[in-house]
Amino acid sequence: MAVIAIGTSANPIVQSTTPGLNTNKRNYIEADAMTQRTSRKGVFAGGDIVTGAATVILAMGAGRRAAKSIHEYLTTPGTW
Repeated sequence: MAVIAIGTSANPIVQSTTPGLNTNKRNYIEADAMTQRTSRKGVFAGGDIVTGAATVILAMGAGRRAAKSIHEYLTTPGTW
């Protein structure tokens, strides 16, 4: 599933309804900068919900890294 959202700040509903998903003090999702993996197994995040307001170019880069990581996650035996 992909969640696409437009807004000016992080919605706290995502964090409060997703146990095990680490967030920072601004309620942005914490994700590894190289893989976009979050603290919750099988969940990847990128874009403004991770970095805060930034450029589309940065969000596209995060999407590419996440896609590569998701592919590896789904095709590597024992990862999910």
